[in-house]
Parts: sequence; structure tokens; C-alpha cells
Amino acid sequence: MEAERRKFRRLLAQDLTFAVLRPHFTNLGKVKDISEGGLAFEYILNETQNPASTEIDIFVSGNRFYLPRIPCKIIYDMEIVEEYESVERRRCGLQFGALTKEQAAKLDFFLKNHTTGTA
Repeated sequence: MEAERRKFRRLLAQDLTFAVLRPHFTNLGKVKDISEGGLAFEYILNETQNPASTEIDIFVSGNRFYLPRIPCKIIYDMEIVEEYESVERRRCGLQFGALTKEQAAKLDFFLKNHTTGTA
């Protein structure tokens, strides 16, 4: 069994928490888990992709939270294979880059107030 390589504990995001890759905003999806170091989200594949994206926005529906322009690096982007699905869904894992003090504070607030437990 492979040992956990992540530095930070992953937390489950509350329902209606989304992420979108910049600059074209084409990959929008539901955040599955998040930590101080990164996040994973699932999205539906469309014709225009952002393979070189280096920033992401995180938001909670209903204007309850918005954290824009987080620097990031795509660690993986893979297809989710499920029987009987007519659309291609994907899961993308991101590692956060250097955050500003304001971004770090907002991320800390999000982790404390918009997560539901350990992933």
C-alpha cells in the first residue's frame, strides 16, 4: 500500500462549492475535496479546454464565498469512467502556488467554514 504523500489534510467541500479554471472559464466543476495545498474538482468535458491554466477561482453558490485568481498547477486531469453516462466527466487535481496574505486568509476561512469533514 502506498503511503499518503500529501502534506495537508484533505477536507470535503460543502455542497454547491465550485471551481473554475481561468482565463477562459471553460472548466467549471464541483469541488470534491480541498486542503491548504490544493483541491480536486469534477467537471464535464467540453470542446474548449484549459490545459495550460495557471489560476483558479473558488466560489460557493449564493454569493456566500468567492476566492479569485488562486495560482495553481494541474497535477492530474483524468476521465471518470462510469457505466451508462452519455457525457465525459473528468476529475482534476490542482496544487496551489504561492498565495498572497489575503488569499491565504480567505482560504483558511473557507476551510474552517465551508467544509464538512475529512476526505
